[in-house]
Amino acid sequence: MAVSNHPTPSPTFIPNPTYLFSATVNLGKSLGPIFMVEGGVRLVETITGGAIYGPGFNATIEGGVAAPILVDNGDATRILIPYIYTYGYAGDGSPFYMEETVIGSGVTQNTRLIINVGGKYQGLQTTYVLGQPSVNEDRTIALWNASQTFPSLQAASCRVAEFLA
Repeated sequence: MAVSNHPTPSPTFIPNPTYLFSATVNLGKSLGPIFMVEGGVRLVETITGGAIYGPGFNATIEGGVAAPILVDNGDATRILIPYIYTYGYAGDGSPFYMEETVIGSGVTQNTRLIINVGGKYQGLQTTYVLGQPSVNEDRTIALWNASQTFPSLQAASCRVAEFLA
């Protein structure tokens, strides 16, 4: 009887996102482009306030900063690497801090939101949250829609481990 050297593939896992919240973020004046020695341009914009609303998280954004790097290689390919940080108070009065990490084209992006918060919303600290941001044409308001894909980082790690096995 022959023995196969090929492992049996794990079943495919497709996350089923659950809507958590939307956010409206008010952007302040831009500092203007900062040309970087390594290539690209950093844009720095203050976040002057905003609101987070939805079934999974409600909060008031007090402030923050958006400092994305834009890399354009001269053709139609543009890469936007955002560095976005916000802070404020959750609906239950707990302070929160949120950072957004992503890489994308600037036209369509899926971002990861890392949320540090206590109180009623403490479970968001261990939740893998995906966001889909958009910015209006005059760059004064940014909108996010956020969904939970994994109930915890531990579950996400397990799924990734299964996928890599």
